[in-house]
Parts: sequence; structure tokens; C-alpha cells
Amino acid sequence: MKTENKFSFLTAIFVIALGASNIIASKVVTIFGFSAPAGIIVYPLTFMVTDVVSEAFGKKKAQWVVWTGFAMMLLLLTIIKAAVLLPSASFYKGQQAFQSIFNASFRIILASLAAYIVSQSCDITLFHFLRKLTNVRFLWLRNNAATMTSQLADTILFILIAFYGVYDFQVCLRLIGGQVLFKFLFAVLDTPFVYIGVWWAKREG
Repeated sequence: MKTENKFSFLTAIFVIALGASNIIASKVVTIFGFSAPAGIIVYPLTFMVTDVVSEAFGKKKAQWVVWTGFAMMLLLLTIIKAAVLLPSASFYKGQQAFQSIFNASFRIILASLAAYIVSQSCDITLFHFLRKLTNVRFLWLRNNAATMTSQLADTILFILIAFYGVYDFQVCLRLIGGQVLFKFLFAVLDTPFVYIGVWWAKREG
């Protein structure tokens, strides 16, 4: 696969993971006794992708992926709002449920956009700062440090904007705790896959 095709493939994974995480985030799930929005199962993948892109293609390419994701989320937000506002067919019985789910997704996407720009920018900036500081060594260190720091900022901003008022503050704290724990665990577990992803992206052919 050509280098530009690999970059396009990673960008596609990023956008799909980002969009899916926002759509399913209105459902709160319990994983190993911790409560978190369902988007937790896919959103950490976006940070893994930006780390691979940062390492293999550079900071500018990683920033391009982030801003592409932002533009696609604005498009998704517009599509969801249009679908909610369109009049339903007379025989369609699911309008109330549809509005309930996707109006929640609308607020969640707004929250996600705010948290997303802050956290992804933090991730890329810290990743390249550590890359320079370590003279391009210790990929595992910059992957974990950048991801964990940015995920913490992302989680706090996202939960408070998306769910404060829907749930009380204590519930929001529980959601933050559950998300942070899961995301930190994911950051550690995804390290081998970041190495594999970087090797694949840089490999000729």
C-alpha cells in the first residue's frame, strides 16, 4: 500500500471512530463495575491513530487529521439536526424515541467538539515535545504520557459539558472516574499496537 493510501486509511479510521463514539455516547454503560458513556469503547482509538500519524508522518499531518475530524463532526452535527427536524411519516411510531436519542447526541457532539479540540491539540503538542526531548527515543513514553494527559483533559471537559444537569455532580464524578480509568488502561494496552502501526505506516510497499 502506498504511503498516501496508508495515511488516508488511518484518517478514515480516525473519523469513523470519532463519529461512532459521539453517536453511541448517549448510552451509559457499566464496564467492570465502572459507569461510562458507551463511546468509551471506541474513542480512545482516535488517540492511538494520532500518535501513529504523528510518529510516522509528522506533526502537520496529525494536525490535519484532527481538523478533518472536527470538520466531519460539524457535518455529522448538521445531518443529525436535519434528521430530527424533518417531519416523520404518518405511520412512523418512533419519532419520540428518535428525538430523545439524537437530541442527546446533539448535545454530546457539541461537548465532544469542545473537549476534542483541547485534548487532541494537547496530545499532538505534548507528543512532539517529548519526541524532541528524548531525541526520538522512547515511543512508549510519549505515547502514554501524551495520551493519558490529553485523555484526562478530554474526559473532564466532555462529561461536565455533556452530562452536568442531566445527572447530578456526583454522578458526573463517577463517570469521569470510570472513563479515566478505562482510558488509562487502554493507553497502556495500545502501546504495542502503536509500535505495529508506526512500523506498518513507515514500511515500504
